[in-house]
Amino acid sequence: MKLYQKYIVLILVMLLFSFVYFYLQNKMEFVNRVQIVLLNLLERQIGEEKEKAFSFAYSLSQIETLKKAIEEHDSKLGYDILNRYMRTLERFSGTRIRTQILTKDFVIFARSWDNRDAGLNVKKYRPDLAGMVHSLKPHLSYEAARRLVLIASIPIVRYGKLIGFIEVIQRPDTLETYLSHYDIDLLVLLDSRYKDQAVLLQKHPRIGHMIVANDNANIHYINRLRQYGVDRLLSHGILEGKKAYYFAKSILNAEGQNIGSFVMVLTKKKLKLFSAFEEEIDSFLTYARKDLYYSTIRQNPTFNLYQNMTAKELLMLKGATHAEDKIALKQRLREELKNYSQEELISLLLDANTNRKSRGKIK
Repeated sequence: MKLYQKYIVLILVMLLFSFVYFYLQNKMEFVNRVQIVLLNLLERQIGEEKEKAFSFAYSLSQIETLKKAIEEHDSKLGYDILNRYMRTLERFSGTRIRTQILTKDFVIFARSWDNRDAGLNVKKYRPDLAGMVHSLKPHLSYEAARRLVLIASIPIVRYGKLIGFIEVIQRPDTLETYLSHYDIDLLVLLDSRYKDQAVLLQKHPRIGHMIVANDNANIHYINRLRQYGVDRLLSHGILEGKKAYYFAKSILNAEGQNIGSFVMVLTKKKLKLFSAFEEEIDSFLTYARKDLYYSTIRQNPTFNLYQNMTAKELLMLKGATHAEDKIALKQRLREELKNYSQEELISLLLDANTNRKSRGKIK
């Protein structure tokens, strides 16, 4: 082979390697951008679920009849109040809400979804509650409490004394359903160090030292992660499989300890669809970051059920509100209507009562 031919071959080989290198670099850069979008999407939804759980728990902790039922050890009345309020809250939120009351001795007093465990002492499963007895400060985090769940826990205090805890509990299935709208699968993994606390997950599948915590996890992706090795994913945050990418995010408890991981699975077929709309990915990224920011700054420990409602929503709710809540609702409504003009008030009343026939003159 002549010298110039060798040079040509060498140049072609270098060009080929350069092409492969830049292709892989661009591909990985795009995958990293998609990872940021997905993590922001997950963070935003977790933030909304935390806000909702805390607001519901706080509103329930203010019900005087519920406090009285706890003091008088009337678990039937406590269950009836929880059940009634949960039906109302679920009607307005459109999602299932699980709520429970614990006594100050960590005994289940009442549950809204299933009262068969009433009377069970959960102290050994709930080390996170021990500090709240003294601090009386609420907490909002994921916990390995018989299973891995998001819990908003608020101490119930009456006349300066702790009488129990009100808790709103969210299982991972709500996140699972939300992400499925984007064709994203979710595996929720709990570190097996917490297997003694998470007694309801003992029969769930395992991937190495991690327990699969969500009931509807895709068995195909569970088997794939067993083959690839879950530690590779957890250490790098991204893992490329044969037909899908896996993205991991740590789950922290109230003490800031890493107790598990959310694993989002996006097929390569779906990723190709994203790459066809690369500019839209940038817009989606900006949107997700902006939404994450606003969902974070909206969190407020003094938030109550009626705080963020419009005057029209408050008027429509007024007739259906339970007696225990009417005072708070009317007070919030007065504040909302304080700066309305006469014309605005008339328009609002007519708008809120569109099913009623009005007669007479407007003065």
